[in-house]
Amino acid sequence: MTLIALASIKGSPGVTTAALAMAASWPAGRRVLLVEADPFGGDLAPRYGTAATGGLASLFAAARRSLRPEDVWDHVDHLPGGLPVLFGLTGMHQAVANEKAWPVVVDALGDQDGDVVVDVGRLLPNLGGGVREVLARADALVVLCESTLEAIVHLREALPALVAELRSRRLVVVPTGSVRFSPADIERTLQVEVFPSVPDDPEAAAALANRRAVKKLEKTRLLKWANEAIAALGIESMSDAEPDALAGIEDPADANSVDDDSIQPPLDMEEHSAIGLDDGRRPSDIADGLVGEAAMAGVVSGPTWEVGR
Repeated sequence: MTLIALASIKGSPGVTTAALAMAASWPAGRRVLLVEADPFGGDLAPRYGTAATGGLASLFAAARRSLRPEDVWDHVDHLPGGLPVLFGLTGMHQAVANEKAWPVVVDALGDQDGDVVVDVGRLLPNLGGGVREVLARADALVVLCESTLEAIVHLREALPALVAELRSRRLVVVPTGSVRFSPADIERTLQVEVFPSVPDDPEAAAALANRRAVKKLEKTRLLKWANEAIAALGIESMSDAEPDALAGIEDPADANSVDDDSIQPPLDMEEHSAIGLDDGRRPSDIADGLVGEAAMAGVVSGPTWEVGR
């Protein structure tokens, strides 16, 4: 399995949107779980007008006894399109109260028979709120940073501590916002690996925020960036790594496809196995399914889209 953490040093450069875009674009044949671990609280449940049936809050409660990797899936919900998500806490008060449970939870996440994308939000001082435990198991940390002088300066000051925490594991910087400095300029300045900038794609971001409908979401610039970032991290489709892994799965044109003029409603959780095994869905099915019924009808559940979240 692979565990990828996404974070920011300061501000709200779009960590949740980037994490959601990447998880929704995960390569075919690989099971992925999206985890909201932002100590300031999760956004996805209110964003999609969903009442969380489990999430980190109930997982923390279970971790006080014992926690096996397969037990994590008892606390997982699914977004429209079928993407498994472990909804985050409601705010900092819950993060502080449950901080001691993180070592057990991270061990269970790290031992998953599949991949995990963790949105840790803005990093707290001394990597509190469970972030230190997440980074101890992460294969790579992706840090989103606005392409401004002040943001780059703040990141430069934080880099030594992050590099020491990761202990030779991969650290990648992703610029966001209006491009004032190129990825090459930032790479030369910080002496770390820098990926291409997240594109300015407000329509795709609004679709991921459940505010509007976008046909063929997987073809937008934001989702194409997500695919390129995943590939750059070395995460392959199982159909590439293991040619027979997807044998017998129907062509998406014949099954689980989404018409241009319709959307796919949220999946009944009973249709998924208890451990969330891959059901043959392609990334395009998941991405299109994220354009929910509320957005199609012009009805928004939860808070208004906040730029950068």
